[in-house]
Amino acid sequence: MATPLRGNDPTTDPMTPELSAETEVRSSADVPTYDTYPAEPPRDVDWEGRKDEWRSYETRNPRLNETAEKIGSTVGEMVNRAQEARRKFGNRRDDIRQSSASKVEEFKQRAQEQWSNATDAAQQRLEDWKQTAQESADEARRAIVQRTREARVKARAYVNENPHHVLLGIAGAAFTIGLTARILRSRHD
Repeated sequence: MATPLRGNDPTTDPMTPELSAETEVRSSADVPTYDTYPAEPPRDVDWEGRKDEWRSYETRNPRLNETAEKIGSTVGEMVNRAQEARRKFGNRRDDIRQSSASKVEEFKQRAQEQWSNATDAAQQRLEDWKQTAQESADEARRAIVQRTREARVKARAYVNENPHHVLLGIAGAAFTIGLTARILRSRHD
């Protein structure tokens, strides 16, 4: 076991924890030695006496105690205010998150309602247009059927009143078709 150097004796330093018999004290260039220090080596310190001396200061200087209490109270109050502010900020943040979440949900719901309303309106218009188109088509079909019936009735009435004119018309049309067919056939041969 190396011997401790003067000034580095941990057994005399009250701030150093007690060393067991297994702990070896070493010296290196990183650890200063106080061999060349111009002061006296540290002596054994009477810590109990110093504690009593420090306690006696408390009774001797009430202004110091009062100032220390004020400082402690002020620091404690500031810490409490900081914690309260942090708590309020956390609550506000949570409120804002909940508020924004509810606003987003409300916005989504409104958008969905508007989309549903627009879809319903478009579907209603489409149904109206279909209905109108169907009615127009039915009306046109009825008009065509009506005109066809009227034309047929007029044609029968004309045929009944003028049968020889109809026969002459049919004969003229047949003659014209026959003549046209003969001309076309002669051109191709």
